[in-house]
Amino acid sequence: MANLTENFNYLQPTSFKITIDRKNYPNLEFFCQSFVHPGMIMNAVEVPYQKITGVPFIGDKLTFNELQANIILDENLKAYDEMYSWMRRNLDIDHVSPTRRTASQPPAMSDITLSILSSHNNTTKTVRYIDSIPVSLTDIQFETTTGGESFITFGASFRFSYFELSGASYTSNVDGSPSITINKSLAG
Repeated sequence: MANLTENFNYLQPTSFKITIDRKNYPNLEFFCQSFVHPGMIMNAVEVPYQKITGVPFIGDKLTFNELQANIILDENLKAYDEMYSWMRRNLDIDHVSPTRRTASQPPAMSDITLSILSSHNNTTKTVRYIDSIPVSLTDIQFETTTGGESFITFGASFRFSYFELSGASYTSNVDGSPSITINKSLAG
């Protein structure tokens, strides 16, 4: 049976951090402005029964939507160039597994980690999207009629195999020192 939470602090929309292979894609992490955790669908199996259209039974597959990130564009287009190069490289070369990566040939897939932060900027949960690949870049809109402090952004979408959800529970030991417990679960 589930217990009611003891933490009634609401999650703030700015309380997140994205990590994507810092060595090969440092600007994607730094300039990420928003991130959408994908929904998932478990399609029910419709079984015909007498004169009823169908009786739904528990499905056997999960389908994940795409990860979506909105990334601010810097003047040198570094973040966009990283995404574009990643997609072009995936088209032009054979797949390189993370264990066989070299300095000149990064892997075709990369894990993306979403860190959920508390009101004190401590990581409370992490979601790790395994074997992520970029699948789309959105249009970039340039406008001369925009005023004020608005910045140009572009969107990027990723597909992934599955995700791992893990969290940290902060408690105190008998002597008063902090204790951290990591819990992990899989989805997909």
